[in-house]
Parts: sequence; structure tokens; C-alpha cells
Amino acid sequence: MQGTLYRLIAAAAFTCSSFAAAQQAPLTTPAPLQFIVNGAITEGGDDLVKVKFKNAESEKIKAGGLLMLGGGLLLTPGSGAVSLQLTLNYHFDSITAKNGDASFDRFPLEAIVFVNNGRHRFGAGVSHHLSPEADFDFDNEPKDSAEFDDATGLVVEYDYSITSAVRIGLRYTAIEYEASDFVGEKVDGDHVGLTASLAF
Repeated sequence: MQGTLYRLIAAAAFTCSSFAAAQQAPLTTPAPLQFIVNGAITEGGDDLVKVKFKNAESEKIKAGGLLMLGGGLLLTPGSGAVSLQLTLNYHFDSITAKNGDASFDRFPLEAIVFVNNGRHRFGAGVSHHLSPEADFDFDNEPKDSAEFDDATGLVVEYDYSITSAVRIGLRYTAIEYEASDFVGEKVDGDHVGLTASLAF
């Protein structure tokens, strides 16, 4: 998974360079209020569970993986130099094997302030994760789960506008989860991500 993420990041960087070098029509001025849908592939954080398969291969679920999908509002008042993005997302990772499965999911509620400069935008904000929970269901073992308290972290993001509506970018989230049933038991959920979004 890590190798795949790095290849995607390299591809995104190359794409950004190509678009920047090409002659393109200027971006249109964004509306003051737009809807947005967004997604991200993420990697990082502590290992939550490791699943071994019969062929000796294994997969891990990390506290910072793997897919995030969501939507919300993009507010760009005045001259368009600054915008506020508000989104509710579903962030999850899962492993399915013949002998059972495991998953980790949570619901990040994010508010990010962006400074816009042509096709580039730079943002920072907060990410509040609701109901983080890991579930484990394997053969010959009782079904189990690990619940974590809601957690708040910081997020920074850089995006490049391919068109007035479509953006790709990179983000970093710093966050830590604390187990609900074990005081002081904490899990590092820091992660990086490759993002894409559509505004309309």
C-alpha cells in the first residue's frame, strides 16, 4: 500500500507540472457558495491489526488509512483570496480474509481555511473525528471491537486546480486516538493523503 501511495503522489506531482507548463484558459471566478465532494487515499499511523493469510502474506490496518470520502460546502466571499471549506467525511480501512475480517472507521468533520493564489491554494484547519471504532470478526474467536473517544487534530493541505471545479492535492493530518475503555491507551493516527475534489 505504501508503494502504491508514493506512486500516486509522484503521478499527481507530474500531472501538476504538466498542467502548469501548458497554456490554459484562465480560471473562472468561483461562486461565493459552492457544494463540494471530495476523496482521499491516506497512509500512516500506528498498526491496529495485522491479518496473516494462508499463503504467508499479511495485511495491516493502520490508524491513518485508507480511504476518505465526503462532501460539504466551499465558501469564497469577496475577492476570492480566502475560502472556507466545511466537510463531513467517512474515513475507513478494512481487510477481508477467508477466516474473517477487520475494519476501522470514523467520521471526520473538517473546517479548513484556504489562501488562494491562482491555481494554487494552501490551507490549514481542524479535523474532528467522530465515533472511531475498530471491529474484529475472525473464525474460532469471539467478535470484538475497540472504541475510541472522539478526537480533534490539525490538518494542512495544498491543492492544485486543474479546472475551476476540479482540484488535486496533498494533505497531512496530525491526530491521536484514545481508547474509550482504557484510560491513557493512545494510538497515533497521523497520516498523509492524496486528495481530489469537485466543486459545483
